[in-house]
Amino acid sequence: MLLERNCRLSEMSKLRLPGMSLIAWVAFIIGVVIVIFSFAHSKDYQLLAIAIPMLAALVIIPMVLTRMSQNAYSDATLLYKKKAKLQKISDINLSKVGEAVKVRGIIKNISMRWLNRPRLTIDDNTGMISAVLFTAASEKLLVGERVEVLGLVMRGFIHRGSVSISTVGIKKLETLSE
Repeated sequence: MLLERNCRLSEMSKLRLPGMSLIAWVAFIIGVVIVIFSFAHSKDYQLLAIAIPMLAALVIIPMVLTRMSQNAYSDATLLYKKKAKLQKISDINLSKVGEAVKVRGIIKNISMRWLNRPRLTIDDNTGMISAVLFTAASEKLLVGERVEVLGLVMRGFIHRGSVSISTVGIKKLETLSE
């Protein structure tokens, strides 16, 4: 009984609350400031009765949506693992748009992290490609780490003649061997 309880506590300690984007935090802070100033001016406790649950919703809703999105991508990862073939980045081109692929390489750049929609530049020594995550990664990713990216080849957003990977799964690789 005690062992079972300790196992559950251990599993719960591994759970990580999904993060919120910078924009969500800014909206929350602006809301808190408005509530504080409004209450200081009016001393109306009914305002607090309405505002506090609304502020809580500004935190809870983005976290729940992030968790739901991560779960959906986790389910998609299982499907894509069956379809995806390991590819060299240099072999990925417009003719592969719509295909499931897997690439391994080093993270050279991370942008858009503040929006919880990171865009990674991956280099496998044959070429570089953007890997776009439409939800926050389940683990913290850093420049210089070796990763395996699983996703769907798509046309680039800005440069329509280029390709990117719409990432459904990404995992860190511990060894340099493929």
